[in-house]
Amino acid sequence: MVPLLEIIFALSVFAILYTYLIYPALLVVLSAFFGRPVRTSPAHLPTVAVIIPAYNEERILKAKIENVLALDYPAERLSVWVGSDCSTDRTDDIVRSFDDPRVRLWIAPSRGGKTQVLNNLIPRADAEIVLLTDANTMHRRTSLRTLVRNFNDMSVGAVAGHVEHMRLDAGRGSEEILYRSFETWQKRMESALHSTISAFGGFYAIRKELYRPLPLNAYSNDDVLIPMNVIREGFRVVFDAEAVSEEDVSGDVRLEFGRRVRIGAGNFQAFFWLLDFLNPFKGWPAFCYLSHKVLRWFSPLCIIAAYASAGVLSIITPLVVYKITFGFGVIACAAALVYAAVRVSILRPAAYFFMMNAALVLGLFRYCAGIKSATWARTDRK
Repeated sequence: MVPLLEIIFALSVFAILYTYLIYPALLVVLSAFFGRPVRTSPAHLPTVAVIIPAYNEERILKAKIENVLALDYPAERLSVWVGSDCSTDRTDDIVRSFDDPRVRLWIAPSRGGKTQVLNNLIPRADAEIVLLTDANTMHRRTSLRTLVRNFNDMSVGAVAGHVEHMRLDAGRGSEEILYRSFETWQKRMESALHSTISAFGGFYAIRKELYRPLPLNAYSNDDVLIPMNVIREGFRVVFDAEAVSEEDVSGDVRLEFGRRVRIGAGNFQAFFWLLDFLNPFKGWPAFCYLSHKVLRWFSPLCIIAAYASAGVLSIITPLVVYKITFGFGVIACAAALVYAAVRVSILRPAAYFFMMNAALVLGLFRYCAGIKSATWARTDRK
């Protein structure tokens, strides 16, 4: 029994260290030796259709459309397509209020979620490039020009932009911003190596001809599935950190928890749809997918396995490492639980880490229970 528990502990700890420390270090070395530059051109200005899925977005939609129309991009090469998923507020009326032929509205016949909107709007868009964005993501004036310059390189099939999280309440939400900064850095390194294997869902673009319809129950995972489908077609997915948009972020851990559970369920759904990328013969994208996504998605199970095996081994063996690991786990869990009751700022990082991993576990349970619909409700970030 002891050898088995020791193997479980060692493999679990290695998997955790690999995805958070070893893999990022490998990216630095590999991208330096095997990196592939992108042949960009600021003069490359293809036609672009901006796709905005919307459900009850009356609070922000007018500002969003105005933001897109004000982008530094030739007006005759830009259009806006809003897909209303049976909104029950003024969303549809707001779109109709724009006296601009570039602004178009499609209303879903029944609620089907973001997947239904994308599957219907993208084939209708009369443009070379489709920009996928969220209603609460606001673009800096030059962001679209910067993003599409990468499509000058014919090996590039999709481009992910950088989304900066703006704190709604000063002094809060720093853990989410730190996490996103880490994700941004990894995307930049993966892009240099070959391809980043996911995008920030509020701001990325693909060649229209490369879009493949998503399964109707695809659940909060378009920013993984669509880029991976582009890679399946033999194209690169690159990340451009200079193409910047902004989106608000709440400092309330509990407010974000439900959204994280939904994303977690979508992650595990995507895992079983992307099993072919576990094949090492798919090259660097397979390496990045396994190292960055798969191990990250399953890391909560590794944490649980490491904690449980350390707990048993700390009793039946004299090695101090197991006692230290188990004790650290107890302290971290206690800190997260205390923060839930008493908002002590020093305990917030432990609560955030606990929330992120607990949401993934609950997301796995939700996936196992069965995902039959891709419908969603807007997360209120205020």
